[in-house]
Formats: sequence, C-alpha cells, structure tokens
Amino acid sequence: MTIIPESIEYHISRIPAVLLMSWLAWVFLFAVSVVIKKTYRFIPNKAQSIAEICLESVYKLADELIGEGAHRYYPLFLGVFLFVLTGNIMGLVPGLISPTADITVTVSLSIAVFVYYNIQGFREHGPRYLLHFFGPSLPWYLFPVRLLMFIIEVISHFARPFSMSLRLFCNIFSKEILLGLLAMLLLSFFAGHGVVEKGLSIAPLLLRPVIILLGLLIGFIQALIFLVLSITYVAGAVQQEEY
Repeated sequence: MTIIPESIEYHISRIPAVLLMSWLAWVFLFAVSVVIKKTYRFIPNKAQSIAEICLESVYKLADELIGEGAHRYYPLFLGVFLFVLTGNIMGLVPGLISPTADITVTVSLSIAVFVYYNIQGFREHGPRYLLHFFGPSLPWYLFPVRLLMFIIEVISHFARPFSMSLRLFCNIFSKEILLGLLAMLLLSFFAGHGVVEKGLSIAPLLLRPVIILLGLLIGFIQALIFLVLSITYVAGAVQQEEY
C-alpha cells in the first residue's frame, strides 16, 4: 500500500478503496448494533441511551412528516442516516477515507432512495400516482397548463437524486481536501530544515482540530439533510392527495 495524505490507498484483491470503506462502515454499524442488543438493559447505559435517542429522533421525524404508516419506512430512514453519518465521519480517522466523498456512493444512495419512494408511491396509489405530476385539478380547457406542469414536475423529479448526491458529495469532499492540504502543509513545513519552516508547521497543527470539529458538524448536518430529504420524498409519494 502507498501512504498518501490523510488516507491509505488499499489494494486488496483489486477492491476500490471507496468500496472497502463502504463495507467497513456497514461492518461497524452491524457490530455496534449487535453489541447494543447483547448489552441491552432496562436501565440504559450511555451507549444504549445514545442509540435510543438516535432511533427515537429518526422515528419521530418520520412520524411528523409522513403520519400514520410511517413505521413501514423506518428501516430505510435509519439505515440511510446511520450509513451517511458514519461515512461522513470516517474520513476524520487517520488512515481512513469517507466513502461519501466519492460521487459514485452518493449517487447510488440517491438513486436507491429515488427508486424506493416511487415504488412506494405506485404501491399506495397504483397508476393514479402519476396524476400528482399534473398538479391540482383544473378545468378541461386548461389542460395545456397541466401538461406544462407535468413536464416541469417530471424534470424536477428526476433532478432530485442528482441534487441530493451532489450536495452530500461536495460538502464531504471539500472536508477531505481541507484535511489533506493541512496534512501536506504540516509535513512539508515540519520536514524543512530552517527555523521559519519549523515555525510555520504550527499553523496547520493548530488549524487541524478546528477542521476536525468543523468536519464533525458538517458530517452530522449533511446526514440530517439527506435524511430529511428522503423522508420528505417518501411522504410526498405515499400521502393521500386529491388529484
């Protein structure tokens, strides 16, 4: 393997690093889930309390936006939120990279959500699900207006996964770039032979904790935004409407 700033380029049976990091995120989440389940107590400890708060927050948000029947979609919302949050924060660990800093991962997640909520829309409403693209009911002579609304809605509908994926990718990728640049500056200044170079190494060393805290904040916010958008899209697809 070749050492590069802030991460390691792994060569394991030609498995891409981003795929390896994605598997690592799921393994981590699975292990944590097993440990919490095995150590479950009526009076929760700190780890169990954090897990319960996380689950209750996601479930409550889904209930507020979707209403009755939201429990059917809990697994998707919880899985998406925990994976995105874990993937965002992984890049802060030396030697690891954030899988969500790769556009293929964010696009795959967005397309999965896109396909899922459309399937649920057809499941709830049948072919009538397509009518919501035409907007509210209007007199027959305003059909051209409804047709224009249909075209606009379809275009904006298919733009959703791209906007979701780009928003997540750009924010996490910029965090990875900042950490990488700080590591390179720290190494280059610290490896210098002059007093000035040694002194300049203090700047990136002091900035690194700030960037890590900022990365934690950005990672949580982006995971929350991805969760809210997923719940909102599912809610728009399954809620009853008058077409």
